[in-house]
Amino acid sequence: MLREIRLLTFRRLQLCLRNPTFLFMGVGAPLIYLALFTPLLKNLNLAQLSGTKNILILFVPGMLPIIAFSTGLFTGFSIIDEIRSDIVERFRVAPISRFSILAGYVLFDVFSVFFQSILFVLIAVPFGFQAKFTGIFILFLLLLLLTVITSSLGNALGIFLKSEDRYSPIVYGINLPILLLSGTLLPMWLAPKWLKTLAYFNPVFYVVNASRSLVFEDFTSNSVLYAFAILTPLAIGTLLLATSAFKKFIN
Repeated sequence: MLREIRLLTFRRLQLCLRNPTFLFMGVGAPLIYLALFTPLLKNLNLAQLSGTKNILILFVPGMLPIIAFSTGLFTGFSIIDEIRSDIVERFRVAPISRFSILAGYVLFDVFSVFFQSILFVLIAVPFGFQAKFTGIFILFLLLLLLTVITSSLGNALGIFLKSEDRYSPIVYGINLPILLLSGTLLPMWLAPKWLKTLAYFNPVFYVVNASRSLVFEDFTSNSVLYAFAILTPLAIGTLLLATSAFKKFIN
């Protein structure tokens, strides 16, 4: 099975290297926020209220989960294109595990998120962002779990709906609410009580909170524990759900 997963992941990587533009496009929106939005935050005194003089310590870690969320969720468009091209159809006669097929797509998204996140952090450094390696490393483990969740969900929806016209409204319909309720742009402690309550149902909210704690090297923070406790079962559950969807469609 491991060999199957490796081969299927390399297949996706080779396709991406032929047209690497999409890898860099995923960082486009975060870079726009970094260049045009963070200067507005400097006048709101948010950094000082959070115990730091650098607003990027709050903003950059908060954008990384959004990169993971968007990259994983939008992967459904790729599998819909491969269904239309009869690539997925060929898997019906291939003697490979259906889980391996899914894992190839998911692992490619994980590599893509890691590349985009590292690129975003490196670009943020000249702007004044600073972080320790240990905190970033643990944060990337959370990004891995979040990508597994969204990529599994995106691939399952894509293989079930089989149409961009049906998939697009779902993706774009949840993308903005998830962004606003995650606390990425503005901390959720600024929000009214009813908005905070809604944020508790957003898994990305926990990753954003944990990412900021990790950058401050607060490894024992409750936010870090909550993030791992919530994302781990969600990752397992979405993988099982997506595997079931792949078995039903390809078989």
